[in-house]
Amino acid sequence: MLKNKTCKLSINAGPGNCSVFKYISFSIISLSILLLLIPAAAASQCCPDDDLETDVEWVNCGSAAIAWGKIYQLEVDNVLYTVRTDDFDPDLNATAVSIEKGGTVTTEVLFLNLEPDDNWFHLDLEIKVELTGITTDQYETPSAHLTFYRRKKPALEIDTVASSDTFRGFNVSSGQYAPEEEKTITIDVRNTGEAWIENVELKVDIGELELTGNGDFQFYDHTIVKNFGCMEVNSKRSINFTVIAPAWDGITSPYEINYTITALAGGIDINSVEYDANATINLSCTDPELRVVKRIYDAEISMSPWYISGSKMYDAWEYSVVSLSVYSGFYTVGDINLINPPIPDAFVIAETIEDGNPVCISKDSPYTISYKLVPVRPGNHIIDKTTATTNFFGKNFSWESESYTITVHGPHIILAKSVEQEDNGTGRVTLDIHNDGDRAAWINLTDTVPADAGYIEGSIEAGIEGGTLPLSEWDLSVCRVNDSYLLAVTGVLLPPGESLGMSYLIRPDRFDELDIPYAEIEFRALNRYRGVVRSSFWEEGAEVAQVKDMSTGEWITHNQPEENETQVEENEMQAAPDEGPVNYIISTPSAPSSNRTNQTGFMGIQIPEQFHLINQFPAGIEERIQHASSVVETVKKLAAFMLEKALYLIIILTAVLGFLIAYLLLKSESTSP
Repeated sequence: MLKNKTCKLSINAGPGNCSVFKYISFSIISLSILLLLIPAAAASQCCPDDDLETDVEWVNCGSAAIAWGKIYQLEVDNVLYTVRTDDFDPDLNATAVSIEKGGTVTTEVLFLNLEPDDNWFHLDLEIKVELTGITTDQYETPSAHLTFYRRKKPALEIDTVASSDTFRGFNVSSGQYAPEEEKTITIDVRNTGEAWIENVELKVDIGELELTGNGDFQFYDHTIVKNFGCMEVNSKRSINFTVIAPAWDGITSPYEINYTITALAGGIDINSVEYDANATINLSCTDPELRVVKRIYDAEISMSPWYISGSKMYDAWEYSVVSLSVYSGFYTVGDINLINPPIPDAFVIAETIEDGNPVCISKDSPYTISYKLVPVRPGNHIIDKTTATTNFFGKNFSWESESYTITVHGPHIILAKSVEQEDNGTGRVTLDIHNDGDRAAWINLTDTVPADAGYIEGSIEAGIEGGTLPLSEWDLSVCRVNDSYLLAVTGVLLPPGESLGMSYLIRPDRFDELDIPYAEIEFRALNRYRGVVRSSFWEEGAEVAQVKDMSTGEWITHNQPEENETQVEENEMQAAPDEGPVNYIISTPSAPSSNRTNQTGFMGIQIPEQFHLINQFPAGIEERIQHASSVVETVKKLAAFMLEKALYLIIILTAVLGFLIAYLLLKSESTSP
C-alpha cells in the first residue's frame, strides 16, 4: 500500500526530458527564481497535472467476489493478473490480497473501516484493486468483494493525406507521383486515448523525394522533425509540406520507381511509459498519358466563292479549321502510331501548319497540325477521330480524339445524261437534274446535239411536256447551227430536294459509233456562290464519265458503261481577266486576305459579266429586234455556245455582228414599201 504521498515537478530542458522530484526542499524564493529561468517553449512540452499520487485517472475494468484461498484471473491491456485472497481478520474488517504478474507476487492488506486510502492499492500504476466488502457463505467461508481499475492511458494515431493534383490536364491521384511535379503531404497526429501524453515528437522521413519551401519544423538528413509537446485527450496536431519527385532518367521503367514517406510519432504518459504510432505513404508512377485533342473552328459554313491563282488560294469567304494536338503527360512517349484519318474529299485543304514529331512526344515537345478547309460540296461531312497507340515498357496504350461533323450549306446540283435506244431506230437522250443540297439555285442548262447524231426537231418540247415543271415555265431555246443543235434552258429555280427532267430524240446512223458531247449546267446561289456541273458524254457509242481534278483543274475521263449518273460540281467564280491561266495545285498557301473583293478566279469555264453584251441592250431596241427574232436568236445561241468554250474575243465579235445584222434588218424593213 502507498502510505507516503509523493509530488512530481516536471522541468523540461528539451524533448523527452521531464524530471520528477518526490520532495521539494527549495525555498519559495529559490523556486520562483528557478521557474523564471524555465523557457516557455520547454515548459509546454510537459502536461501540467502530472502528480502520480493525485493525478492518475482510473477506469473500472471489472469486479469479483473471491473466497478465501481461491484465485481469480484478470486480463488488463493484454496482461494476465492472478488475484488471490490469502487471509481475513477475525472481525472480517480486513483481508490480505495477493496479485501475481509475470511470476512476481505482490501482497497488500486492505481495510474496510479505516481511512479511504487503506481500502485500495495499485500495482505499478497499471492496475488498482479496491476492497468494497467482505461476506461469508453458509459454511462461514469469507469472500472479499474486489473492484478492479486500470489506469487511463493515451494512444497516438497518425493520419496521412497526399494531395490529388492536375497538371496541364493530367490527373495525379493521391497514391501517385509525377516526376518534377509538386505534391502536398499533410500529416495529422491525434491522441485517441483516455489520458494526456507529453513530449510528443513527430519524425517524417521523405526518402528520395525533395522537400520544397519552408515550414514550422526542423529538417535534416531527409527527415522532418516537429515537437508537439503535450497533447490532451482528443487533441490533434498537424503539419503539411511539399515534396517533388526527381526527374525521370528516360531509361528506367517508371513502374520500377516508387517512393515512400514514413511518419513516426512518440511520447510519454504520466508514468513515463512510451507510446508511439507510425504510418507510411507509398507513391507509384502515373501511366504515360497522352491527350489527343481535335477541335473544329466554324463547324457550320456555307458554300462561297474563292479562287486559286498560281499555287495560292484567295478570298475563301467561308472555311473551317481542323486542329489536332497530341501532347504528353509526364513521360516521353516514343514509337507512337498516329492514325489520322484523311480529310473528306468534300474539302480542299487550303493550308496546312504542322509542328513537332508525331512519332515521339514529350512534355516539352507536343505535336500539332491544323488544316484550313474550303468546301467544294455541301452536306454533313464527318471528321473522324484520330487514334494514337504505343507500347510503354511492356504495356499497351491507346488514346483517341473526338469526331466532329462539319455542316456545309449550299446547293448540290446533280446532272445525269443517259441514252436509250428505242425500237424505231431512234434514241432517247434523257437529262435528269436534281438538287441534293439544302439551298436553292438558279440553273442554266446547255446541251449540244452534233449533226451526225440526228436531232429530231420538236422532240425536246415533247420531252418536257408531262414533266415536273410545265413547259410554260421553261425558258427553252433550240438553236440550229448548220446541222448541229444547241439546246438551252435558262433561269430555272431548283429548290433543295427537287428534281427536273427533260428528254429529246435522236436518230444516228449507228449507235455503236455515236459521239455526243456532255451537257452542262451553270448554277448560281446565295452568298455569290456559283458552279458548273457536267454530265457524261459518248465516244464511239461508249459512255465516258468525267470528274474534275481539284489539284490540276482538268477534267479526268474514264469509260463508265454501267453508271448513268456522273457529274462533278465545282466551286467556280467570275475570273479576273488579268489573273491569267488558273491552275489547281494545292500546296501550303498563305492565309487569304480578310478583305473580300469582287476580283475572283474560277475553276472551269465561266461567262464574265462584262461580256454579257446581248443582255444589255436598251429595252426599246430589244423590242424592235423581236421582229427579226429568228436571225438574232440564232446569233445569240451561237454566241452562247462559243461563250461556254471561253472564246472571249469571238464572243465580242459575234455580239457586234449580231447587232449589225439586226440593225440592217430593221433598216431594210423600215425602208421597204
